[in-house]
Amino acid sequence: MAGEWDVTRKSIGTLSIWIGTAALFAPRTLPRWLGLNEAATRTDVALPLLVRLAAARNIAMGAALLVTPAPQARRTTEVTLLLTALDAAAVLVARRGGDVEKRSAVLSLAVLATSAAGAVRWHRS
Repeated sequence: MAGEWDVTRKSIGTLSIWIGTAALFAPRTLPRWLGLNEAATRTDVALPLLVRLAAARNIAMGAALLVTPAPQARRTTEVTLLLTALDAAAVLVARRGGDVEKRSAVLSLAVLATSAAGAVRWHRS
């Protein structure tokens, strides 16, 4: 189980850094690809700042997962999964308000389910 935990930790860390980096350099394009309203991605003046703040958080959490030894990284992984679940829930709320496309809601549900399953599994082990 320790080897599996280490692979999971490194996978989540690497993915967090890649997604954060993409969002940092493409704060209007990435949200559009993920289903945010196209007009909002072009005109909303706060969008780049908010996306870059989330990007910085993803990069920091990913880096923390990669540099922290597996035994101590457990709490960091749990926090990362919790934040991912909260992000997914926010997208679902935005979908309900009509601000994002269906593909974002589907992707967010997949992320939310994966995060929840991971958190439950790692909490029990």
